Amino acid sequence: MKSLNIDIILAWEVGLIIVILGLALIFIGLKQDKKKPFYDLDKIPLIKPTTKILFGGFFCIFGFIQLLPLL
Repeated sequence: MKSLNIDIILAWEVGLIIVILGLALIFIGLKQDKKKPFYDLDKIPLIKPTTKILFGGFFCIFGFIQLLPLL
């Protein structure tokens, strides 16, 4: 069987925390994206919802790689 040559960097507990953080970012980004933005300078978000969803996806992938030793 050929290996994927993917190695972990952190412990699996940290990977679990990263996955939870990624899922939270995706949830917050989706919830914020559903609101209709008013183009007022006071109401423009610091980070756009798309960016939160993208970073949440990257965190989930990285966290799942850290969880590989549990399999």
